[in-house]
Amino acid sequence: MRKEVEKILSQYTCDFGFCEYEKVSDYLIKCANIRKIPENAKTVITVIFPYCLEENKYENLNVSRYAAVPDYHTVANAYLEKIVLKLSEKFENEKFVFFADNSPINEVFTACVSGLGKLGRNGLLINEKYGSWVFIGEIVTTLDLNVKSGEIVRCENCNKCVEACPVNALSKENFDKDICLSHVSQKKGDIPEEYQQLMKKYGCAWGCDICQKVCPHNKNVMKTSIEEFIQGFQSHIEEDCEIEGRAFAWRGEKVIKRNLKIINDKTEL
Repeated sequence: MRKEVEKILSQYTCDFGFCEYEKVSDYLIKCANIRKIPENAKTVITVIFPYCLEENKYENLNVSRYAAVPDYHTVANAYLEKIVLKLSEKFENEKFVFFADNSPINEVFTACVSGLGKLGRNGLLINEKYGSWVFIGEIVTTLDLNVKSGEIVRCENCNKCVEACPVNALSKENFDKDICLSHVSQKKGDIPEEYQQLMKKYGCAWGCDICQKVCPHNKNVMKTSIEEFIQGFQSHIEEDCEIEGRAFAWRGEKVIKRNLKIINDKTEL
């Protein structure tokens, strides 16, 4: 049975893993989609979608790498929908429900216990082949694959990300999301002057890749083969750009245009 599932998954994904639903059920995130989890769920199939391209593609980058590719919700959901359709045809008496980001499943935790990688200091999954340059999706199913979940394995704490973080968001034992430059750059309203200065310094109008760029696990990683990410890549965003279909569209055009104005302003704060 598991081989049949793996055969279907291999047609649409770069890498995947399995864990028991019971293993992750205590870590569910309270959101509207929690009601979609099928009754008597047995297994979680975790799928990763790598998005890293060749380094020369990033030379003129002014947004975080994950925002330079088309919105992964659209891309991942399309692949997950195809997988679920095939699985449902194969196993007619079972239920399959997929999620990507707007998920009640704790994605990074689930990916880790599904054998897909380590947990980084920044809270990201670090996959052996693709590093942390991955998106995550899940399929929750009533199909019992008799899998055995693994345990969380943390990174080696080389501290390169801690030392590189410009706002010390990683200096404590737990990642402080509230002061993370990536998080602050995505908030509505006014950006504190010290954060504006950092955004100008690093030339990034959305997000921050500093901790990922210095991570040893992100050196010489495999590049994505997902055609939608390759063809839809856009390294440089302008103020008059079309935001539809991009990762920053959910915040509305005011936020990304505010950020572009900040990094394009050459005057000192």
